[in-house]
Amino acid sequence: MNIYQIIALVLLNSSAYKGVRILNTLYALELGASPFTIGVLLAMYALFPLLLAVYAGKVADRYGVRLPLLAGMIGMGLGVLVPFARPTLAALFVAAAVVGLGFIFVQISMQSLTGALGGGAARTRNFNIYSLAVATSDLTGPVATGFSIDHLGHVPTYLCLALLNTVAVLGLLYLFRRIPVAAVKREETRSQRMMDLVRNPALRRTFFGSAVVMTGLDLYQLYMPLYGHAAGLSASVIGLVLGTFAAAAFVVRVMLALLVRRYGEEKTLAYSLFLAAATFSLIPFFTQAVALAAISFILGLGLGLGQPLSTILTYNYSPAERVGEALGLRIAINNVMHVAVPVVFGAVGAAFGLSLVFWASSAMLVLGGYASRGPRAG
Repeated sequence: MNIYQIIALVLLNSSAYKGVRILNTLYALELGASPFTIGVLLAMYALFPLLLAVYAGKVADRYGVRLPLLAGMIGMGLGVLVPFARPTLAALFVAAAVVGLGFIFVQISMQSLTGALGGGAARTRNFNIYSLAVATSDLTGPVATGFSIDHLGHVPTYLCLALLNTVAVLGLLYLFRRIPVAAVKREETRSQRMMDLVRNPALRRTFFGSAVVMTGLDLYQLYMPLYGHAAGLSASVIGLVLGTFAAAAFVVRVMLALLVRRYGEEKTLAYSLFLAAATFSLIPFFTQAVALAAISFILGLGLGLGQPLSTILTYNYSPAERVGEALGLRIAINNVMHVAVPVVFGAVGAAFGLSLVFWASSAMLVLGGYASRGPRAG
C-alpha cells in the first residue's frame, strides 16, 4: 500500500466529516439553537474521542488498523444519516456523538498507517502529503456542503454526505488486504503506563501545543459560521469564507518541509500560533465577506501548520511500540479542550457577544505559542 491510496480514502472520509460539522451548525441555527446550544453540540463530537482515544491507539498498536478503520468509517456513515432519518435538534446531538466515535478510530488508524510507511525524511513527506489531503477536505467539505444546502436544503445534504462516506468504505474494502498488519505483543506493553508518555517533556510540550491548535480550529469552525450568519451572509458565502481558510492551510503545508528545515518543527509551530493569534483578533472589526475571507486566509496560514507539525512531533518523540497510544493520548488531550472550550466559549458568546470569543481565542493562541517554542538555549 502507498501513501496515495491512503490519501484517496482520507479525502473522501474527511470531506464528509468536515461537511457534516458545518451542516450541523447551520441546521441547528435554522432550528433556532442559541450559541450556547451550538457550543454544546460541537462538544458532542469530542465526547467519545475524549473517552476512547487512548484505547483506539492501543487497539491500532496491538491488532493493526484494518478493523478500526472499517468500523470507524461505517459508524461515521450511520451517524451522518441520523438527522436525515429524524430531522430534529436532538438528532443533531446524537449524530455528532456517533460521528465523533467513528472518526477517532479512523483518525488514529490513518495517522499510524501513514507514519509506518517510512522513516526519517520519508515519514515527514508522507505526513505532509497526508496533511495536504486533510487541508483539501477542509476546502471541499464546507464549500460543497454550503452549495448543497442552498440548492437542496439541509436534510437532503445529510444523504449526500453519507453517500460520500459510503464511497470511502467501498474504497477501503477494495484495499483491505493491502493494508499491513503490524501488532505489538501484549507482554511488550503490559508494564507500560500512560503517565510515562506524559512525563516526557518533549511530548508534553507537543500535547499542549496540539491542544491549543485544535481549540483554535474548533472555535473558528464554530463561530465563523455564527458570525457570518449574524452578518447576513448566505450558506454558500459562509462556505466560501471557510474555504479560503482551507486553501491557505493547503498553501502553507506545501511549504512545510522548507519551513521545518529553516526553523525546526517546534519554532515553526510557535511562530504559526503567533500569526493565528494576531489574525483572530481582527475578525470582530469586519462583516464584509471579502474582508472575512482575507482574514480567514491569513488565519489558515497560521493554524494550517499546527496539525501536521504536532502529529509529526508526537510520532517522532514516541517510543516505537507505543506510537498509536501516544497519538491517541494527544487526541484525548485535544478533546478535553474540545469538550470544555465550546461550552465555556458558547456561554461567553451568549452572554457577552462573539467579539469577546475571538479576542479570548487570540490570547489563548499567544499562550500556546510561548509554550511550544521548545527548550531554551543555555
